[in-house]
Amino acid sequence: MKLLTSPLITARFGLLVGAVTLSTALSGYCNWGPAGTGASSVCDGDVQGGDTCNEGQSNCEDGCGGRWCTNDGGPAPPTPTPPTGGQTATTTRYWDCSGGACACAYIPTGFSDQEPAHCHSNAMFVAPAGNPFGATYYGAAAVSASLGGGNWMADACGKCWKVTGTSNAPGYGGVETTLILKGTNFCPDDNPLCDAGPHFDIAAPGFDVTAYSLAHTCPEREPEEAAGFAACETWLIGNLDPDLGCDCSLFNSPTLRRGCENFYNLKWDNPVVTYEEVSCPPELADLHCEHPYALEANMPETCSSNDYSAPSTTSTTTTESPPTTSTTTTTTTEAPPTTTTTTVANTTTSTSTTTEIFSHVTPNIQTKHQTNNETNIHN
Repeated sequence: MKLLTSPLITARFGLLVGAVTLSTALSGYCNWGPAGTGASSVCDGDVQGGDTCNEGQSNCEDGCGGRWCTNDGGPAPPTPTPPTGGQTATTTRYWDCSGGACACAYIPTGFSDQEPAHCHSNAMFVAPAGNPFGATYYGAAAVSASLGGGNWMADACGKCWKVTGTSNAPGYGGVETTLILKGTNFCPDDNPLCDAGPHFDIAAPGFDVTAYSLAHTCPEREPEEAAGFAACETWLIGNLDPDLGCDCSLFNSPTLRRGCENFYNLKWDNPVVTYEEVSCPPELADLHCEHPYALEANMPETCSSNDYSAPSTTSTTTTESPPTTSTTTTTTTEAPPTTTTTTVANTTTSTSTTTEIFSHVTPNIQTKHQTNNETNIHN
């Protein structure tokens, strides 16, 4: 997601970006927040961007990259107070359906290896009761370079952070929530917030703002979920009523629907958060992130779902043979790892294959996809 800053507007339109009296605005006004972006605006009553940007919502948001505010200069949404203690980071939300920089993806039917789609398991889900982090939800995020993010299989891939923030949507402020977020994508420096320092672009199905996204492929790669992916795009953009502009029920996939609902329940409008790196809980560590990508036809459950409560099944079959030959096949559906042992023709051969996230990606593949998969990296 690439956000335009107010200095760009000055260059593009030759306008002096500054305060304008509120009486010059029509039914609303254009505003930028402290980061110089529409996304960071808190609609504080300061009319910005000059006459052209304030002619209407389309000019403000599409042409000027600001936020169209309709609160007429009244009480602004609460500005989040930066948390005290610990390291702090900025946040945004996204879900552009592109495969991303950490291979947490699959290939939709009819698409090439260069056109992966984000695993549904990257959606936010309820954390286990009594987890050691005190977390309410587990989820995923595209992370900035300062957190180890990079173009392809960078250090941040597969790492986890404990992230704590406070709700700041109008009427819902003041509720603190802790998440555990796994690095599954890269937020590049094209996004000024990612360029500025530690940043988590939280994976939230339905919340991608296509006007600012450089990699939104949802209508093409998952057309059956197109309505859901657009369901919350305008939440708290233009209309500041947090009870409007979001309908997670439009998703068909229960995993995506729950992910949408869980993020919506946070009532987070890009708050500043505290964070610390932690060991990934198994419910996140076991989710699918590996290359070569899985195909949609044989997508593992760890890509299609994050329902860790589903019971695993194990079947064992033993066939008795003459004393010199025995065949035993053991299959465990809980993956990774998967171990298969086979005995053939008087000779016992044991083959153990363990899939470790990222470890099997060869340098040649990394180099190839760092160049060719840049369109799949979250922007």
